[in-house]
Amino acid sequence: MLAGVTTQAADYPERTISLSVPYGSGGSTDGIARQLARLLEQELGQPVVILNQPGATGTLQLGNLARAKPDGYTIGLYSYSTATFTSQLLKVPYTRDDFELLGGVAEFSYGIVARPESPINNIEDLISRAKSEAGVFYGVTGAPNNFPFLSLQKVAGGKFGQITYKSSAESINAVIGGFVDVALQGPSEYVELVKAGKLKVIASASNYRLPWFPDTPTIKEQGYDVGITGIIGVAAPKGIPEDAKARLQAAIHKVVSGSEYGQFLVNRYGIKSYPASAADFSVYIDKGFSIMKNMIKTYDIKGL
Repeated sequence: MLAGVTTQAADYPERTISLSVPYGSGGSTDGIARQLARLLEQELGQPVVILNQPGATGTLQLGNLARAKPDGYTIGLYSYSTATFTSQLLKVPYTRDDFELLGGVAEFSYGIVARPESPINNIEDLISRAKSEAGVFYGVTGAPNNFPFLSLQKVAGGKFGQITYKSSAESINAVIGGFVDVALQGPSEYVELVKAGKLKVIASASNYRLPWFPDTPTIKEQGYDVGITGIIGVAAPKGIPEDAKARLQAAIHKVVSGSEYGQFLVNRYGIKSYPASAADFSVYIDKGFSIMKNMIKTYDIKGL
């Protein structure tokens, strides 16, 4: 009997595994997922196919994942922002307890950009401008990208006016066109524009310096305890067999810890890998619910 159990555990996986993604094909999240799937195939010895499931601000995919059969053959990306923030603003058909977290995957980077001729060259300049009669207008695609500006306004004062755009590209173009003073987005959205001299990066809004702009200090390095995080990991439906869970956790951690995957993220998207264990990722997510609840209350953020 024991021999039979050992053989069964060793057999997983025996067929194709599906990895769901909360956005359509072609974006950075989709690209990260496809590289992860390619390397997981090598570790697991079975195909890993991508299922793009955009909709409902990322919650459609998590709803589908929560309802999937917990057999180890359906897994999906699990976003810190969607899980801890969006789920508290929308009525969603799942809870934290519906998922088994399998490990971390990537940590998105964020930077604040301005026009090259702008007098805003750093955070002190940004705050000085906010305290002037003109104030500061910033472009974002919504929360939580606006959190750094809301936090700076709270601790430093001044006038920070938010202009919300439908896409990150629109917010970046608004800076170039002079419709807003600054914008906060990921580096892949503006790296070529910075190289062309059409934009400048005044601060990393992440908790580390941007890999593509290592000479630009973080907001924290510039004297303000402000930052934004964009962690994503992988989850499975609750109830996944222990053998499948252990195999997936080990494979994900090995891939994400590897140099090939890490270099891909830096070179393609200017972001970092996030090789957190399943246990560490779970602790991080669980803490995030109270952090985001406090942010929603502090800044009186309404439902989406």
